[in-house]
Amino acid sequence: MGEAMSVKLRTVTDGIHAGPLFPGWLFNTVVIDGADGDVVVDAGFPWSRRRLARFLDGRGVAEHVVTHAHGDHVGSTAWLCEHTGAPLAMSAVEADAFEHGDIASHSGAAARRLIAPLGHTRRSVDRRLQEGDSVGGFRVVSQAGHSPGLLAFWREADRTLIVGDGPINLSKDPNHPRWLRLPDMLDYDPAAAIESRRRLAELEPELIISTHGHPIRGVDRWLRGVNAVAR
Repeated sequence: MGEAMSVKLRTVTDGIHAGPLFPGWLFNTVVIDGADGDVVVDAGFPWSRRRLARFLDGRGVAEHVVTHAHGDHVGSTAWLCEHTGAPLAMSAVEADAFEHGDIASHSGAAARRLIAPLGHTRRSVDRRLQEGDSVGGFRVVSQAGHSPGLLAFWREADRTLIVGDGPINLSKDPNHPRWLRLPDMLDYDPAAAIESRRRLAELEPELIISTHGHPIRGVDRWLRGVNAVAR
């Protein structure tokens, strides 16, 4: 009980916070400060509600944004929007499937059976995002591969990139990452997933914040991670 109550949002960089979900070394929600309310990126599993409620207590949420409609990222999405009154934004490519269709966009049958059901609670999508749109001061970047419409969010002013999928860093030290290798059955298109991660490196980000694992500092480290987990 004491450990659970001690879990809180942690500031990653100015105006951006990570909230460790469960397990905290692997899943996060990301909160972006905004003048008109926060933007909350991804909502984790269906059982993430208690932690999300704690993280967002006393904060006004202007929008809930989803990087992609996999069950471990949208499991509490409908609840979060209902709880906070925030509208929902996600990729135009995946919006119809999330509203009333099949979100089992994994290449492996086991992943489809295990992960897709976690996103069984749905709601309407209020904003259908496309590349170039703006989210909380970040530009939307298409990163299709891991899912059909995976999105990343890029802020050029301080070269910060927010991703929902990529090489997963298990180290709390962003300068000395340790990589988690996952099976390619989790990807919609494994080859395209690797290519899209390499393409993000062309932005030359200085800080990469993910809703999986811990932050990474430096584009060279990001690329080493991409190559380390490439199949």
